[in-house]
Parts: sequence; structure tokens; C-alpha cells
Amino acid sequence: MPLHVIKEWGGEFWVDRSLADIGLVYQLGHGGFPCIFPDERVHKLTVIEAPVIHRIHLLRNAWYPATVADPGTCATFKSLEAYRLYNVVGNMNVNDFIHAMERATDVTERATDVTASTGLRWLPDGKNLPLDWRNVDPKYRFLYMLLLAVDANFKLKNRMRTNEIDDPSLGPGWGYWVEPKRYRQHLKKYVAEKDASTCIAFAALLQKDTCLMTGLHVSGVGGCVCARHECVLPNGLGDLQKGERYSNMDFIILSALAGFSLLMLTISYDITCQWKTRLAECNAKMPKEMRLQLDKFTYQCALPVWHAASHNDECQENNSLSFKPGVGKTDGEGVERVWSIMNPVAYHTKDAGRGQRADVVEDKIDSHNFQKNLGQGETLQRKLIVAIAERERQVASFKQISATVKSEVRGKWKKMIAAWLADPSAPNLYTVTRKDCPSEAEVRLEVKRDEDAALAAGRSPLSGSSATAFLTAGLQIEVAQRRIRAELAGTALLTADRQNKLHDWRRAVLVKIGMFHDLQKRFMPGAAWAIEEAERERDAEAAPPKPETISLFMPSGMPQLEDPLRGCVKGLLEMEARLRASQCDNAMVQLRSRLHAKRHLIFFRNDNIHGQVHATKARTLIDQIGERIEESAEKYRVARRALIALRGVEAEAAYPELKPADVRLDGDDGESDAAARGKLAMIGAGTSRRLMSWIWTAPGALDDAEERLHESVRVEWTRALARKVRWEEEVLKLREEMRCVLRMLAYLSSWWKGRAELRAADLAPEEAAGLRAYALKKADWHARLGVFWEGKWNMPALVAVRHMVALERASEEEGADLDEFFAQAG
Repeated sequence: MPLHVIKEWGGEFWVDRSLADIGLVYQLGHGGFPCIFPDERVHKLTVIEAPVIHRIHLLRNAWYPATVADPGTCATFKSLEAYRLYNVVGNMNVNDFIHAMERATDVTERATDVTASTGLRWLPDGKNLPLDWRNVDPKYRFLYMLLLAVDANFKLKNRMRTNEIDDPSLGPGWGYWVEPKRYRQHLKKYVAEKDASTCIAFAALLQKDTCLMTGLHVSGVGGCVCARHECVLPNGLGDLQKGERYSNMDFIILSALAGFSLLMLTISYDITCQWKTRLAECNAKMPKEMRLQLDKFTYQCALPVWHAASHNDECQENNSLSFKPGVGKTDGEGVERVWSIMNPVAYHTKDAGRGQRADVVEDKIDSHNFQKNLGQGETLQRKLIVAIAERERQVASFKQISATVKSEVRGKWKKMIAAWLADPSAPNLYTVTRKDCPSEAEVRLEVKRDEDAALAAGRSPLSGSSATAFLTAGLQIEVAQRRIRAELAGTALLTADRQNKLHDWRRAVLVKIGMFHDLQKRFMPGAAWAIEEAERERDAEAAPPKPETISLFMPSGMPQLEDPLRGCVKGLLEMEARLRASQCDNAMVQLRSRLHAKRHLIFFRNDNIHGQVHATKARTLIDQIGERIEESAEKYRVARRALIALRGVEAEAAYPELKPADVRLDGDDGESDAAARGKLAMIGAGTSRRLMSWIWTAPGALDDAEERLHESVRVEWTRALARKVRWEEEVLKLREEMRCVLRMLAYLSSWWKGRAELRAADLAPEEAAGLRAYALKKADWHARLGVFWEGKWNMPALVAVRHMVALERASEEEGADLDEFFAQAG
């Protein structure tokens, strides 16, 4: 009886209620007799009884508790038995079991969170957008920019079967899949097309995945999602027959964009450097009803933040999402997070019929979108709090560095930035001009050409995948690992937002490491032995290593055994040596540039900054430059160690050891202020005995010193400006998204009220009454949500933060309790 679910008549429709809602206090024990020493307090307890979760009040607990000390959660034995069965038969984990019961209990109202999906955000005027949104001031046009993230997933394969039968989908082209007939007709024109070529380092891994086509109907899927809210777009999913071909991806992207009224568009794609050059051409070849009117709106293409690191330097600098106007702090990686949720579906759709597979995938995506919508309210609030705080920090930082630059110079730089945005062939002010050495991209290209020449001459031991791309992928993973370690070292207490970002980074790095080790078997057969040996030496009782500490066993990291090739294919050692030498050279260029910028800021502070508040802000800015200096220094040290392992004494002489004391400009005494420097000068060594750091005597270090100082300050200023503007955009976009949600909820409430009054002539009275009650219930639900959300979003920031922290702590404590007793049950 206490676990029964009841309904209460609300005047026009039934409302779900629990017995606790109407005041039932249930006391267990005492054989049904009253307790002689009752507790005056009434405790709320969460009771798990499959298939739902109840919340009841009781005076004394007699169910199976998560803890014996002041329990807040318990489960019936029926639930424990059900979980054990699902676990041993279906391998279901505790989190999925609890989450499924939460949704069965109250899928929409338990968390009281709901918002409109991307599909609902972009509707005809007056529904979720203001009536005059197309005529908005040009400086605010970015608020109505559509941001898409595009990528392919090669885990969602589908095999051919000998007993294949006609298995149509229930709604072909009605939901998230593209319209199948028109899609097949389009692909017939491009049967001979090759995979999309890319400049990314993981091209070798992509080639490996897409070449295994034997016995497959489908090699994967291409998808198009909202980059802001990570919801898959209608008609934004399509099967890939043989790799990530342009013809497939073009059709999927344009299908997803069909029906949108566009003002501005940004597309994030990990091969955007190649794809954007042919957008106009592919658009012209599409069916007339799918073509975009590219001259009617503004569009731009960019690289996702994480995947950009896999591109060459020039490509990163020209296509970075961080430098694109109007995108806020969108990272473009939302499609990857969608794929991580979809990947488990691959296990039971790989051998399914075509129609069944399409329906299962579509149902999973529909569930994903719905859950995303349910969580957007809390997400938007959290993002806004973080964005406002970060905006203030970046604005203050930019003011500090901007004060060190003359106003006429700042004006000139702003004009040059505008010119570059209008014409990408113009000088890019966000980058350092490398005059003393070829860039890493140029060296990679040279190594790749030599590799292709050796292959053509028959001197290469392997054909197919590129060894240059394989090595570059390893170098990029090392960069990502250093990035994670630097993030952990630089922050004593990680916020929830930073913890989530670190989790995403670690997960992405772990996936790339797995792919890298798979390909390593081809280029480094001896690496398998080294990996197994390292695993044997690891303490079996110790926790698994974090992704940022896992050794890649690059050729330079292989043990020096009797085999001169160290278990690698011929030529791989020298190829890595050339790439490592390029890393050393470019890291040194970057280090000098950042030291110039830091010195400029220190001198400006000493001459112009007075007062503790301003001095503290200046100190923070200088520390930020110091972190980037250490990043460049660490890159040099890692590359130098690898180069010495490959070339020995020769490299040690060409690239001296970089000690902490070497990381300075001539005449600098570290980071001390003017007074401290004067004191140290009196008690320390005289200037006649001070030695110049070797980094300023190396080739190219002293050429055009004044010009380099100017360039270093310019790069730091332009990037600080970009960070400031992106965070300002993020705050404005989040607030407009909140307004869109409230407009949509009001519209839907009104729409459902209108549906309540519609009648079909042939309906029986009881059917009409039921439809009317359902429509009124929906209208009331949307209206109450609008009121709730508006109040939630208007909550003071400090109160909101305390509320979110309390919810997180409660969730963590409850999760730990559930894990414990379900583990006992399993």
C-alpha cells in the first residue's frame, strides 16, 4: 500500500500523486501497533522497487537500507533480485538500472527540467524567436546563428546476411534518418568517388577503419548535430557505404539544413579545411529543393577544438573555432559526445535487419535528444554562471595587456583582424611568423614526400597507411597528455565544469591511444613486447594508470636491444627524429616569443602600475604568460629527450639542455618586481659576472629583436581580445537561448489549449473528453514549467551555485550508497 501510485483529479484532468504527497506517514515494525517512543520528526526516504522509485515518509526504517546510519535510500528485495537478473543476463550496470527506473517513475517531472530542442528553437517567427529577429542590429546577428557539428562514426556498422529479407523501416525519412530513396539515387552518381582526403594526423587511423568493408552493407553513419545543445537534427543522419565520402556527408548536411531559415551559419567539421573549399560546388549539384541560397546568409566553417590539434599548424591557425566571430565558447565536439552514447547500440545492430537497425538507432537518438532537453535547464544555468565569471576575468585581463599597447597600434591591429576575417589570405595576426626555421607542418610535408618517393621506388617496407601520419598522431596524443597534466597541476580545486571537461579530454585521449596501439602493430611490431613487459612490471593491485600517464612507446621510447631498428619498420626511427628536431626548433621560437611578451608586460607594470588591486591583476596576467612559457619549455625538453634517444650525442650537442635558469631574457632576474630586483642586485653577483642564456645565442635568436618583441606582444594581445570577445558572446547567447526556451514554452501551452477545443464529428463523448483532458494537462504542464524556469534562471548567482553544489553532493552520496548495496546484491 505505501508504494502504490495514485491519481488525483485536478478539476479538468488527472494528476499523478504519491501517498506521501497527500500526507501519508508510514511506520514499519511493531507488528502494526503504535510505537511507544515515536520520533517527532518525519523522515523522507527513497524506496527503490522495480520498476519505479518511490519517495515516502516514515518514522522508522525496516527495509533494506543503503546505510544503517540515518538512511536516506533503501530497496526492496524484489528490486535487488531484479537487478541481479538484469546484470547476469543483460550485463546491465547499476547506473543504467537506476536511470531506467527514474525515467519509469516520472520521465518529465522528477528533475523538473525541460527545454526546447534545437528543432524547436528554430521555428517560424513569433513562436520562439522575436518577430523582428531578421532585422536585428548587425552586431547582434550572431545571437541567431545556427551552429552545427558534423562527423562520421565507424562503429555503427551493419553486416550482410545470407538470409536477408525485406525489412523496411517504420518511418523512412520521417525522423532523424535522411530520406532513403532520394539518398540512394544521389549516391548512384558518385560510385567511383574516393574517401574525403584530409590533412589530419589521424588519417592513417581513419584509413584503417574504413578499409575493412568486406561483408558490410554499411561501414558507419554520418551525423549532423546542434553544436550548442548536442541534439541530433531531423534528417541529420545517414549511412556510409564506403568510408567518409564527400557525396554522403554533403547530402546529410544539406538534408539537415533543409527547412531552416538562416541568418548566420557555422559548421564545425574535422576536415573542414578540405570540405569548405567545395561547399559551393557540391551545393550546386544537389537536388533543387535541397540547395542552400549561400548568397542570402553568412556562413563560416571551423575545426572542432579537440580535433584541431591533429591538423598542421597553418590549418589550425586559419580554421580555429576560437577565432571565428559569433560562436561564443562552442567547442564543436558535441557530435563526438553523441557518438559515445550511440556506440553501445552497435553491438546489437551490427547483425540486425536494415529496417530494425534504422528504428533502433532512431529510437536511441530520440531518447538522447529528449534527455538532453530535460537537462538543458540546469545546463544553461550552470553555463551562464561560469560564463559570467570567466567573462569578467577575461575582460580584466585584456584591459591589463591592452594598456601596454598604444591606441594607434591597437586600432591598426583591429583593422588587420577584420581584413583577415574578410579575406583568409590576408596576414593572420593570431600567429607568430617563423623566420628562423621551417614550421612543423612544413617538416611533416617534407617527410611525407620522402616517404611517398621511397614507396614509389619500392624502398618502403609497407604500403597503404602513412607512417608520417602514424608518428604525427603519436605526437599529438603527447600534446593532449601534457595539456591534461598542466590543467591538473595548475588548479588545486577543480570546479564541476572543469572536471567534466577533464573527463571528456581523458576519454578522448584514451580512445586515441587505443587506436594508436592498434596501428602500432603494423609499424612497430616490437612494441607489443614492450607494452606487455610494462604491464607485467606494474603493480597488479594499483589503480589503472590515468590516460595522461600512459606510455605510447614511440620509436624513441623503445628499449635499445640488439635490434638496431628497435622493433620498428625500416626508416621509422629517422622519420621520428626529423619530426622531433622540428618540435625542438619551433618550441624554441615560441619560447622566445612568449619571453619577449612577458618582459614587455613586466616593464609596463613596473613603470605604470600602482596599488595592490592593479598590481594583483597585472601579476595574474604575467602568470598566465608564464604558464605558456613553461608549456613551450616542456615541449622542447620532451622532444630533446626523444631526439637524444634516437640520435645520441649528435643531438645532445645540437640541442643543449634547457634548465629552468635558462628560461629568461638577458638582464632579467626571474619574475621579481622592481624593488626585489634592486635588492638582489646589491647582494648578488654583479652584472659583469652574469651569463646570457644560451637560448639567445642560438642561431636566429637575435635577428630583428625589436620586431620580434612587437610581434610577440601583438600575438598575446590579439588572442586576449579573441578570448574576451568569445566569452562576451557566450553570455549573450546563453541569455538569448533562455529567452527562446521561455517563448517556446508559452507558445506550446497556448497551442495545447487550442487543441483542447478541437473536436472531430465522429468522436464519442468519452473520447472527446479524454482528448480534451490530455491537451489541457499538456498546456498546464508547459505553463508551470515556464514559471518554474523563469524563477530558476532569475535566481541570484550565489544562491544558484549553492543550490547546484548541494544537489551534486546529494547525488554523489546517494550514488555511492546505491553502488554499495547493488554490488552486494550482484
